Amino acid sequence: MTSSQHLTLHFSNSAEEAPRIARRVEYFLHDHQIPDTIINKLLLCVDELITNIIAHAYTDKEEHAVLLECRLSDSAVELELRDDGVQFDPTTQTRPNTQLTLENRDIGGLGIHLVMTLMDKVEYQREGDFNVLKITKILD
Repeated sequence: MTSSQHLTLHFSNSAEEAPRIARRVEYFLHDHQIPDTIINKLLLCVDELITNIIAHAYTDKEEHAVLLECRLSDSAVELELRDDGVQFDPTTQTRPNTQLTLENRDIGGLGIHLVMTLMDKVEYQREGDFNVLKITKILD
């Protein structure tokens, strides 16, 4: 890989978009010889995050634009998701107690827990009307 590579994808908050976006990210990462183990972790996170945006970020039934940027460097893969939905910072959410049995756990939160566990860095900020979430996976 040489210096930096970049992929920008714009999509709507529609459930049909999630698989298409995941495929585009997968092809991009494969084209740049990212190891399959890292691609698989990133794709799990992409699917979870896009699904959450589509399902929870909007209180209206209108179409909204969502942006995903994938940046590659010699040392890491960084994904940035930007949406104009309801403010939500996943980094401040209570992590589920995975030691409890399924019957004793609260519903929800496992997807965010997965992202926080699989990625080396997860950062959130609110920029004006936009949620901006950056996840980074270090290339071993």
